[in-house]
Amino acid sequence: MDNRTLVKISATENCIGFRTVTPTGKSPHRLYVLRDSLLTLKMKSQVIEQDCGSFAVLRRDKARGTLSIRFIWLTGSGSRITGWEETVTLPYDRLLEFMNDSAVKDGPKEWNTLSVETVGTPRLVFCGRETLHDVLRRKAVRRKLVRFLRDHFQWGRSDEIRFYNDFVPYSFSFREFCGGQPGMCGGLILHGQDDMAKAYYSVHT
Repeated sequence: MDNRTLVKISATENCIGFRTVTPTGKSPHRLYVLRDSLLTLKMKSQVIEQDCGSFAVLRRDKARGTLSIRFIWLTGSGSRITGWEETVTLPYDRLLEFMNDSAVKDGPKEWNTLSVETVGTPRLVFCGRETLHDVLRRKAVRRKLVRFLRDHFQWGRSDEIRFYNDFVPYSFSFREFCGGQPGMCGGLILHGQDDMAKAYYSVHT
């Protein structure tokens, strides 16, 4: 159980904040999710939230009574944007109970809990800001990138994947690193841009 994540949850009037702590470090900031978004999961299976440049993909498993939150933490420094992904799973009903209790005067405003075990993912490093900023400015493209990163690059052998600007709009080249040594390289390309509603990302190696 040593690799379980401590999730520090706090409540404000309109939002629920999440911060993660592991033996190797903690999230760069607290990510806030609207209370209404958490309630929406009673009817929808998934919602995506953005805060401080980072993302959270929330999925409810009704059969298990759990909420899986995939965080994509992004931080900027100089000309580089770095980040990583992690997934935590929480009891959905217990989270709603805390949220409802916190709305009451003198109710609890903080709750610390442990997640279930999660599988590690490689650290994501964006070495060029231009393309990433172009993606973040367009909501439809941003969602496509977040979903693709959510479902791909789950390479257990990799320590880090670095993304670079590509000549194709909204696309990246990338290089995998394992133990500090370069590995596979390729492109993360947005295809079908003549119709952005149907455009999709795919990996080329």
